[in-house]
Amino acid sequence: MAAKFGLVVGAFLAAAGCTDAFVPITLAGLQRTSVTARISPSVAPHIRNKVGVRTRMCAEASATADEGTKVAAPTVVAPKPPTIPKDEMEMVKMAAQASVNAFNDGITRQKMRILMPRDGLLQATDENWPGGIMELYKSAAPCVRNLVRKACVKDLAPKIREQRLDESGVDGISLFTAECTSSRDDVSAFCQPSAETVGAIEQVCSAAGPRVVLIVNPQWRETNDGYDQLGAQKGLLGQIGNFLGGTADVRGKIVELGFKDVYLLQQFVVRGDDCQILFVYGYDSWVVWTKNDSQKDILIGEQKTRPSYQDIEKMLETRGITNKWARDIGLGNKFE
Repeated sequence: MAAKFGLVVGAFLAAAGCTDAFVPITLAGLQRTSVTARISPSVAPHIRNKVGVRTRMCAEASATADEGTKVAAPTVVAPKPPTIPKDEMEMVKMAAQASVNAFNDGITRQKMRILMPRDGLLQATDENWPGGIMELYKSAAPCVRNLVRKACVKDLAPKIREQRLDESGVDGISLFTAECTSSRDDVSAFCQPSAETVGAIEQVCSAAGPRVVLIVNPQWRETNDGYDQLGAQKGLLGQIGNFLGGTADVRGKIVELGFKDVYLLQQFVVRGDDCQILFVYGYDSWVVWTKNDSQKDILIGEQKTRPSYQDIEKMLETRGITNKWARDIGLGNKFE
């Protein structure tokens, strides 16, 4: 039907003398040519009148064609919330891609938190990890090594160097550097840096210039406690707060160095359920996931700021999810 209509309109326009409007434009047709013919004054009024009539006819025909053809508005597809990785390989791939996307947007100082593989599962990196910080390092080091390798998109086989930064050898801190064919493409990553490592981070950032520097699983907290609130104050009180374990000072320095959250995946137990919070660069919200009683991943909420324990608890309550212990003994509705 549309094709027949186009033929009718074309014939009408041809009869009106405006077939040029339907001649495909080519690059050759865009080249300018000099005008050598001149219009005689005696025929100029006739030509102008004829052109005027044809112009009106072309406009009317084009308007009729436009009325018969409706252009659909472009469909905007909202991005899907990022999902929880199933294993170490998928997690590292997601983190590396987030790093590349951030770098393409000009972000070269990047912060990440990832879960660690243990017994075939990705698990939280907390003080309850068997064996302490060094056993945790044995799981973290291979992940960070693979991460910097995959973040080097311009070199598929960079040389990976590791430099231990804990003089005692018991703090589980190191610097991984992926050395690419071109040094301007190198990627560096601090694995489990502590507050005492900030000086080394400053030195590497200064030397790296526009190259990517990551900090992965820093040993300081992301949230404030009483010592952090004290450490955020100026003068002697702030020094005392930081000495007692506050992290406000070190977090402030990291912000001053330009580090941005790029990929953060953490796990917490809330009302008996394992809940994961996830932020992936490129998606403008934090998402919160958990597993139902059938062990299926369920998105329970998302928000613009980092979810706190209380935020996650409220999300569970809003969805009518009762405490896990109550569900386990039949006092609560099954979480589907």
